[in-house]
Amino acid sequence: MATHRFQGQCHCGAIRATLEATKPASELQVRACQCGFCTRHGAMTLSDPAGRATFEIERAGLNRYQFATRTGTSLLCARCGMYAGVVLEDEGKVWSALNVRGLAVPEFKDRAAEPVVYEGESPEARIARRKQKWTPTELIFIG
Repeated sequence: MATHRFQGQCHCGAIRATLEATKPASELQVRACQCGFCTRHGAMTLSDPAGRATFEIERAGLNRYQFATRTGTSLLCARCGMYAGVVLEDEGKVWSALNVRGLAVPEFKDRAAEPVVYEGESPEARIARRKQKWTPTELIFIG
């Protein structure tokens, strides 16, 4: 049961995110993926597989980007350029990892991220890991 609520948004507010987590901020793992995309964005991501996430996105304010294995879709603000997070959409369900640095989620501003490397992971293994470790998510489009 989710008892901790964390909220953030991109610089211009076109993408807003809420994570309803089962743990306090201090107990959630903050990750720094070492892929070229995440390192260039300075991403600090987190997820809670027992929690729930929501992205509220102005339709005109969203750019989607896929690279490498194309198993996830990065959510980028079309106006301010901020990287909000990444989603996996499969069989009508959505999971995500939120970029708490890009979303400026205050509870995580002083946290250090743990470096993680997923290089060499097959697309099937990557999808399975994400379904197990990422947060069930709802995408709400506005406008």
